[in-house]
Amino acid sequence: MEPLQLAGKIIMENGGETFRVEETVTRMGYAFGLRQVETFAVPSGIFLSYERADGSTETAVQRVRRRGTNLIKVNEVNCISRQVERGELTWDQALEQLENLQKSPRTYGPWTLMLAAAVSSGSFAVMFGGGPWDALCGFLVAGLVRWIGRLLSRFQMHEVVNSFLGGFLSTLVPMLMYVWFPFVLVDTVVGGALMPLLPGLAMTNAVQDTIRGDYVAGVAHGVYAVLMAVLLAGGSIAASFVFHGLFGGVI
Repeated sequence: MEPLQLAGKIIMENGGETFRVEETVTRMGYAFGLRQVETFAVPSGIFLSYERADGSTETAVQRVRRRGTNLIKVNEVNCISRQVERGELTWDQALEQLENLQKSPRTYGPWTLMLAAAVSSGSFAVMFGGGPWDALCGFLVAGLVRWIGRLLSRFQMHEVVNSFLGGFLSTLVPMLMYVWFPFVLVDTVVGGALMPLLPGLAMTNAVQDTIRGDYVAGVAHGVYAVLMAVLLAGGSIAASFVFHGLFGGVI
């Protein structure tokens, strides 16, 4: 039970699709010699049941509370499951590798992720019609938003707060820059800064799950993606009201 639960949990916590969780756990269960392996996964938990060789049945529920994006860990679980299916790993060896994978640090550190978000935002600003100064502003705004988001994560702030605040800062800071640097194209900078915050992976998983007939997970991922997008838009609108309240009709 332990390696099966842990494999599904790692995939779910790091941005994997629910159908991937179900298929991986089921294949590993049969490779371990279990019978009647049944798995039902939703974004918040995994239900697992199987029949042992002696005819007894075991059932367990694995709650998934943490969510993030680390597709490298998803790929590593896939590699472990393939080794199990080929008979190269026993259940205790698979459990040991999964536990080491669960404890392993992030492949990319916080500063690397901050730099990646800043570079992508600056690039999006250029793609939206901005120039070098707009790219620089987008770079700085996205780096600032990512840094503040990391500070909030230390206080266990919910994703709802982070999304709203990210939309707020991504709009307010470029507007404030325009006050001192009128040549900045606010629309392009705001658009570039918001792009890394959009829930693209959640919406992709929602479409994939729905197409595969897993409507519960599809709706859950879809609602999450829409909620995050609405919060980003709400934060952006709130920043616009605050700016115009402070500076009137500057923009």
